[in-house]
Amino acid sequence: MQIQSSKYRENIKQRDPKEVARLTAMSIQHNKDGQPVLSGEHLLETNNISWPDLTITDSKGARVSLKTETLWLHYLNRADGHPLTRRWVNLSEIGGLFYQQAFQGYCGDELAKAWGSDLEGFKKSCLAAGGWEMQGPGDLAFEWRVLPRVPLCICYQLPTGGGPAWATVLFDSAAGHYIAADVAAVVGKDLADRLKP
Repeated sequence: MQIQSSKYRENIKQRDPKEVARLTAMSIQHNKDGQPVLSGEHLLETNNISWPDLTITDSKGARVSLKTETLWLHYLNRADGHPLTRRWVNLSEIGGLFYQQAFQGYCGDELAKAWGSDLEGFKKSCLAAGGWEMQGPGDLAFEWRVLPRVPLCICYQLPTGGGPAWATVLFDSAAGHYIAADVAAVVGKDLADRLKP
């Protein structure tokens, strides 16, 4: 992970921060020394990325975790400015065919097993984790903005006809322009874990 972060850092440093900000849909300001600082949302937290050292801090100025740092660097390195489609697809459709079955098992299936017919409990958990309710398939759907151009949606269906509840994690069909499928799987699992009772 550290080797990958170093590689991302070197690639990003060669680029114009204004162009990186444009492609990643981040705001850009300058600090007291005149150096660019990019800002963007990671879930509910504003993170700031200083240039040219690419130090990533939270809104209080503390360094983010290595995992969050690597996610941001991956995003900055990969983002190409492709517009979001608002068409929700599963992991397999953004290059994660190999991961899809396992991903559904440890994300959607685990959430459905954990919450069952407790739709109100699941809704409260989604709201507490910063999601907002949206129109979507199923009995309940929530959206999060994991990164500025990486929205994620979880759809939940109550048990019907004696069968179990069902849930699934979906991504905007343009997600592959911003994060790789294996990274999307990690992001989805992290959120699903936060939503478990």
